[in-house]
Amino acid sequence: MPLIHYTPRSFAAHHGSQLQQAQDLDPSWAELIWAAISVGRAELFHIIRYGDFSRFEISYRVAILFANLRELESRRLTRSAAYDGLDPTEKGAISYFLGMTITKAAVHRLCDVPWLMHLDVYRADLTAVLSDDRSRPDLVGRDQQGRWIVVESKGRTHSYDRRALTRAKQQAQMVTSIAGQAPHLAMGTLVHFDSDALQVHLIDPEPDLKAEINLPLTSEKFFEGYYRPFRNWLQREPGRRRSIVGKRIFIEAPIEQLDLAVGLEERYAGSPAVDFTEAEVVRESEGTFVGKDGILVRAGALWNSSSMRKEPQERTRER
Repeated sequence: MPLIHYTPRSFAAHHGSQLQQAQDLDPSWAELIWAAISVGRAELFHIIRYGDFSRFEISYRVAILFANLRELESRRLTRSAAYDGLDPTEKGAISYFLGMTITKAAVHRLCDVPWLMHLDVYRADLTAVLSDDRSRPDLVGRDQQGRWIVVESKGRTHSYDRRALTRAKQQAQMVTSIAGQAPHLAMGTLVHFDSDALQVHLIDPEPDLKAEINLPLTSEKFFEGYYRPFRNWLQREPGRRRSIVGKRIFIEAPIEQLDLAVGLEERYAGSPAVDFTEAEVVRESEGTFVGKDGILVRAGALWNSSSMRKEPQERTRER
C-alpha cells in the first residue's frame, strides 16, 4: 500500500492523538480511487445523470490518478513522467484535483468524515450566500456523528507553500454555521510534492469572529446531492449486479477498461430498475475498499503495487 506523510497543526487534543503529530497514512489504491470518485463536484453531479456519461466522469477521475501518480519502492507516491510532461496550466488543474482527492482520503481516516462535497454542487440553493466570493472554502462535509465540517483544499506541484496553507486556513474560517450549527471542524489542507513524494498538511484554525457566511444547507439536500449521481448511474447501468462483501449487500457495475468495479450499498442505492434474484459473494482482498459512506471500489491487478510502481504506459493487467 502507498504511504502518504501528513502533518497536522492546531488541532485540539479532543480531536484525537492521530492529529497531534506528523505520521503516515497507508491508503490502498482502491481507497484512493474511492476518494477520487466520491469527493463530489458539480461536474459529476450534472454529467452523471445521463447514460454512458456517468461512466465517463468516473473513468476520467480514476484515469487522473492512474496517469499522474506512481508508487516508489519506498511506498511513497510521486509524480509520473506523464505528469511532468504537462504544461503549467494542466499541472495546476491536476494538482487541484489531487489535492481534493488526498484531502478526502485524509479526513475520512483522521476525522471520521466519509462525506465531502464541493459547495458548487449546491450553488442553485446557496446563491444568496455564495455569490462569487472566492474567500469561502470549497468543501463541506459530515462526520459519522452528524456534525458539519468545512474544508479548503489546496494542491501544489512542488514544495510546501506556506502562503497557500495560510490562505486555505483563512478560507476555512469564513463559514460560521451550516443549517444553524457551527462547524465541528473548519480546516485548511495543502497537498504537495516534497522531494518528489506526495504529502499533506492539515490545519484547524480558530473561527474568524468577523466572518458572516451562514449556509442554509440541510442534511437532506446534502445527502441527496452526494448519493444521487451513483444511484442514477447504477439504476441505468446494464452491467450492474448485486454483490455481497462481508455481510453487506451492494449494487455494483464494472468499468472493465480500468480493471475495477464501483458499487453502492443497497440501502443507499434506491430501487433498482429490475429485480435481482441472486447475489455474488465477493472475497475481500487488498483491492477491495468500502468507505464508511457505503461506496464500494474493487480494483484489479492493474492497481496493485507492482503495477503502480511502473510508469503508466508500462502497466498491464497481470494474467
